[in-house]
Amino acid sequence: MNKLKQKCMHLQNDKDIIRKEFLKKRILFKKKFTFKNKLKLILNLNDLLKNINYESIAGYYPIGSEIDCLTILEKEAIKNKLTALPYVKKDNKIEFRKWKNPDTLIGGLNNIPVPKNKIILYPDIILTPLLSFDMTGVRLGFGSGIYDRSFPNFPVSKKIGLAFSGQLNKRKLPNGPFDYKLDAVITEKDIFVFKWG
Repeated sequence: MNKLKQKCMHLQNDKDIIRKEFLKKRILFKKKFTFKNKLKLILNLNDLLKNINYESIAGYYPIGSEIDCLTILEKEAIKNKLTALPYVKKDNKIEFRKWKNPDTLIGGLNNIPVPKNKIILYPDIILTPLLSFDMTGVRLGFGSGIYDRSFPNFPVSKKIGLAFSGQLNKRKLPNGPFDYKLDAVITEKDIFVFKWG
């Protein structure tokens, strides 16, 4: 086995250990996440976005213990922003389809609801779920690589992770050449900005 392959396997093993740890933690964080916490998270996001010019924002349909961003999309639609949800294509990359509540949703990959509408949007802001993140903007997801493969197709979009404050990994997360860093992460306690220009 060559050194590069060994390094990739070691990286994947390290990530898998952290994923298991933070998936358990995230379930507990979600149970303790109050309505007041959710409002604080939304206020922090508003604070980050208030000084930038954007017309469109994409979120995700929350599964399991992910932060629910559908309320955020509803509030953005009220502000006349275009809103969208991801649709995973056959090449395992995301396209964002225009959607706002109560538009019809259908079952997508892994039966996760996706917009029936096929109008594609290139959002200015992409809200992203995660299992953990670190102080350099490295995001750890479920491991399918869908967001990391898709993000390069949206070079001007701001990628913002939504997380419970306990999802911050105080150690540097393992990352490889195909891992795409976030521009910012919003929690109910903090606004973390990694690159914003």
